[in-house]
Amino acid sequence: MQRVVVRVDASVEMGLGHVTRCLALANALAAAGTKICFLMRDHAKAFVPLIEAGGHQWRLLHSAGHRDHGADIRPLAHAHWLPVSWQEDADATAREIGELGSVDWLIVDHYALDAGWERVQRGRARQILAVDDLADRPHDCDVLLDQNLVLGMETRYGALLPGACKPLLGPTYALLRPEFAKARKRLGARKGEVRRILVCFGGSDPANATGKALAAIRSLSGNPPSVDAVIGTSNPHADAVGELCRELPDATLHRGADNIAELMIRADLAVGGGGVMSWERCCLGLPTIAMDIAANQVGALTALAAAGAIDYQGSIADVSEERLARAVDAMMGDPTRAREMGGTALALVDGEGTDRVRKAMMASRPYAG
Repeated sequence: MQRVVVRVDASVEMGLGHVTRCLALANALAAAGTKICFLMRDHAKAFVPLIEAGGHQWRLLHSAGHRDHGADIRPLAHAHWLPVSWQEDADATAREIGELGSVDWLIVDHYALDAGWERVQRGRARQILAVDDLADRPHDCDVLLDQNLVLGMETRYGALLPGACKPLLGPTYALLRPEFAKARKRLGARKGEVRRILVCFGGSDPANATGKALAAIRSLSGNPPSVDAVIGTSNPHADAVGELCRELPDATLHRGADNIAELMIRADLAVGGGGVMSWERCCLGLPTIAMDIAANQVGALTALAAAGAIDYQGSIADVSEERLARAVDAMMGDPTRAREMGGTALALVDGEGTDRVRKAMMASRPYAG
């Protein structure tokens, strides 16, 4: 592979997870000599420094005027994630790819784009990798990656993929940064005693789930645990979260932390949402009390709970501080449960998924769609 284009976006609503996992794969490809260019809508420009930090090129697809909803022949559930119609986005992407020249792979990770968009790119990119979590729309791709543990994951894409498409399904393909595999090798045996809690609900956290979790921990009686609270630089509730941390006897606020793997190793319990962090926590065997902060997280969290890898409390909007406090207190009082939960999680993800995807891309051959 010589050149790869990545079409992805990020925002407060979308979160940062789509960019994070694409960056993990892009960095792995770049380490093998591939040139990477990210294409993002201009509402994602705040995340350009992350792209630059990886040494990758980037281009913004500018959004002039307002979105023509009538142009969407078959609107998708997440169509509003685009400020333009998918046809306009497809044409703009095709123009950018044309300017870049020969492209070996196009990676698309976007809930508002489907087979119609992907077909426009045929002939411009030799092969297409679609990253999905939802199985709610068809794809025209050579490889489909869904890194989630979801009930019925082997069959849920059914007729949504072309016959020659190679599906990569399940957390064995989780796109994690290499520091998690390295940290896993240094991980000692977890005993189940909860003395330090990691609170993290992703990069944006618009509902301030972090604040709710900290307030719940603050209400605990007895010896309070130490706390590491991690928020993104775009978190709109940073001041309130900082005040809650100051009210706890031993809490540290981390803004835009780049040492999540280290914080997970130090922690005995996590309180957080779903998405990419689910697989990071599993990789390091970290017992977790989880709540979904978006509808697309429900399936994976439900499956993780069924496997015994997390304590899934439901939607953050439905979980009161009191209920969350009881869940934390119960975990702190049951080291055996915490230890077994961590062991179950540890067995699901080994941290080598990014390299498996890279190798699958290298072995793939274009098909005539």
